[in-house]
Amino acid sequence: MAELSRRERKKLETYSKLYKCAMDLFQKQGFEGTSVEQITQLADVGKGTFYNYFPSKEAVIQEYYRRKYQELITSGREASYSLQERLMHVLKNWAKYMTVEKELAWVAMKNRVEPELDKGLHYGIIGIISHGQRIGEISKRYDPVFLAECLEGMVLQHFFHWFVTGEGDLEREMENVLSLFFEGLSERKVWA
Repeated sequence: MAELSRRERKKLETYSKLYKCAMDLFQKQGFEGTSVEQITQLADVGKGTFYNYFPSKEAVIQEYYRRKYQELITSGREASYSLQERLMHVLKNWAKYMTVEKELAWVAMKNRVEPELDKGLHYGIIGIISHGQRIGEISKRYDPVFLAECLEGMVLQHFFHWFVTGEGDLEREMENVLSLFFEGLSERKVWA
């Protein structure tokens, strides 16, 4: 891998500093209570510099969740879990993040139109499902992309319901979603 030029290192440092300062402020004063001006003051850069790296405050949250999703997928892959255990690990830990960081989670979810927000999680789930199909843990009858989208749809619907109503235990709901998902994919069941 080629060494970064001085300019590239400086850009990476500025990006990292803005990201860290924004996340520190979001954690302390909330997303809505934090302005771009406060972020740039803490990072000691001009306000316009922020927009050279992030198109909006929401983009910082999207980056945060992209990193969290990657951590979840990686940790699930590193453990020697079965397919169902791996997906349960990912979904329960996702639910923990969403529960602990409710305001930031809501910002991330309502801004899902950004195409790159959760591709890491999406592709990670596709990979987990594909592997499960290759080793015979689940049916090969359905495309893994379709299955990942179905699972994600159930997960997101439960998240939105939980967020809006404040009812239920999101981690427990992820267990129920995954149980339902796997019962429908059992190789023993044959549908006409």
